Amino acid sequence: MEKVAILVDGGYYRKISAKVYGKVTAKERADELYSYCNRHLKETHFKEEIYNKLYRIFYYDCPPIDKIVYHPLLKKNVNFSNTDTKKWTEDFFKEMSKKRKVALRLGELSEYSVEYNLKYSITKKLLNGSIDLNDLKEKDFSLSLQQKGVDMKIGLDIA
Repeated sequence: MEKVAILVDGGYYRKISAKVYGKVTAKERADELYSYCNRHLKETHFKEEIYNKLYRIFYYDCPPIDKIVYHPLLKKNVNFSNTDTKKWTEDFFKEMSKKRKVALRLGELSEYSVEYNLKYSITKKLLNGSIDLNDLKEKDFSLSLQQKGVDMKIGLDIA
C-alpha cells in the first residue's frame, strides 16, 4: 500500500466537468471531485486489487475575478464582483476546504492582464475579409486572464 498525492488543475476541472456532467451546485461539484479522486486510489495489477492510501489532494486554482473590465464592443464596463459565477466558485472553494485531506492552493490573477480580446477565429475572419467590424457580436470576444503563483505552488508541493 502506497501513499498517493493527487494534483488537480482546478480551472480545467471546473470547466470540463460543467461541460461533461452539467451544471450543479458548488457542494455537489465538490463531492463529485472528492469522490472522483478517491476512486483513483484503487488499482488492479494482474487481477489483484490494490488500495492505496490518500496522502493529500492538492487543488490548484485562482480566485474568481472581481474587477470591473471595459468591454470594447459594448463600450461599457462589465462588473465581475457580483456575478453568479464568482459566488459559485467561492462556495465551491469553501466546500473543498471542508473535505478531509484536501489542500487548496490558490494563486492570484495578474492585475494588468485582465482584458477582452477577439477570439482567434474571428480575428482570422476579419483579416481575410469574410466579416466586417460591424458584424462583431459580444460572443466574439473572450475575457483574457493570467494567473500567477500557481506554478510555484505546484513546484513547492512536488519538492
